[in-house]
Amino acid sequence: MNAEIRKIVSVRDLPEPLRHGFDPLVPVELVQRSAPALSASQRLRARMAKLDFKRIGSSVEAVARVRRIRDGGPL
Repeated sequence: MNAEIRKIVSVRDLPEPLRHGFDPLVPVELVQRSAPALSASQRLRARMAKLDFKRIGSSVEAVARVRRIRDGGPL
């Protein structure tokens, strides 16, 4: 669900960098739109994509990695 929040505020209430170019006597309307909600699988894929270590492709690679770590090698 996409949510949209609208609020009318005075230009004086805005932070200084946002006031530039607006008439201080005229109110402005702020609109905040939220991003669409991701499904659980989409969130998991996004988190996995951010991981910085090499993903294991097979059980043979997994066994080799565990043995390398067990023997004091790098992760």
